[in-house]
Amino acid sequence: MVVYDTIGNHRTEQLLRGFVIIRHVLTRAVTLAAVLLTMAACATRQDIQVTPPPLIHSTSVEQVDDVDVLAVSPAMEAFLDRYVRPYPNQQTRLNLLALAVASTGVLGFDYDDTRTLSAEDAFSTRSGNCIGFANMMVALARASGLDASYQEILRRPEWTSRADTVLLVKHVNVVLTGPRKRYVIDLSGEKIRADADRRIISDEEARALYFNNLGAEALLDNELPLAHAYLVKAIDSAPDMADPWINLGVVYGRNEQMEAAKLSFQTALQINSRAYAAMANLYEVYMEMEDFNAAQILAPKVERYRKNNPYYLMQLSIEALEESRFEESISLLERAIKMKDDDHLLYFKLAKSLYLSGRISAAETSMDQARELAPLDRLSHYALPLHELVEEK
Repeated sequence: MVVYDTIGNHRTEQLLRGFVIIRHVLTRAVTLAAVLLTMAACATRQDIQVTPPPLIHSTSVEQVDDVDVLAVSPAMEAFLDRYVRPYPNQQTRLNLLALAVASTGVLGFDYDDTRTLSAEDAFSTRSGNCIGFANMMVALARASGLDASYQEILRRPEWTSRADTVLLVKHVNVVLTGPRKRYVIDLSGEKIRADADRRIISDEEARALYFNNLGAEALLDNELPLAHAYLVKAIDSAPDMADPWINLGVVYGRNEQMEAAKLSFQTALQINSRAYAAMANLYEVYMEMEDFNAAQILAPKVERYRKNNPYYLMQLSIEALEESRFEESISLLERAIKMKDDDHLLYFKLAKSLYLSGRISAAETSMDQARELAPLDRLSHYALPLHELVEEK
């Protein structure tokens, strides 16, 4: 998971909602990383010597224990001895393992994109997100004498939101290589284009993703010392991965350490010059530090990147609505929904703009769509009449 956060907005002089890049190991993910690294195959890996600065003014210093994300527990060994290892044929073992971990198989595994787990924990709970599943699958496969690797899918950005944070989802799955064929194991249920770029990532990178996701989750909970500790651990695992540096920059930004935030985002761009989340965040840091010349250099690329982000368009629509530019607000939200048509928040904002423009019937229709897509914890709130929802501050 990578976190993309905007530290400031020079137009409104208010903090924008955060951006998180989540890297799940199956097809979904919170994530931004896959999107940001679409051209990663062309990027040159750097030997990064930068040491992450400490978190200052913190009331606590968190310590993160080391974790072997591929450790095989006795229960996992027993499972393999019973269902997979007795069969000498490698192809048979591969097929049996794949069948066993399916949701209807002997083991069964429920995809839960909120849980980043080690192989042992994913096995014991029979659940986890992409990273948890990939850790478990790679560990089981290798313990069965099979060739297993982590694979990153490099695809167009996929945006989602959680509370006041925007998430950009990345995806990782598992590749098993048999005697005659290669198989991709993926339980997320999401479709991956046949022409999507892919790359095998190392165990060190996968371990870094594990700590990176935990750090991003802590950041979402505003637990900055814990987020800092996890992200430093991720960087220790894979210093030349851009995602943890981006998330760490967000931690520093929220902790008002602008020089450290700048260093983190610059390091991410040194690793991957196409890491646009780092670029957008660095732009906001420059604006906060009033380094307008440096910000101006980045502005054109940042603006092009943001126009592909539905939540940035939503923010522009809010600004337009505050100035009673109703049709502009509506147009921006309609563009955002074309990019992201499954988020209740976008439909609610559209309903509000339509209502204030006098298009009551269309507003009610958009509000109905918001209610259909809303999570359970929003249903009671959305049950209020539209005019009451619109009048809320």
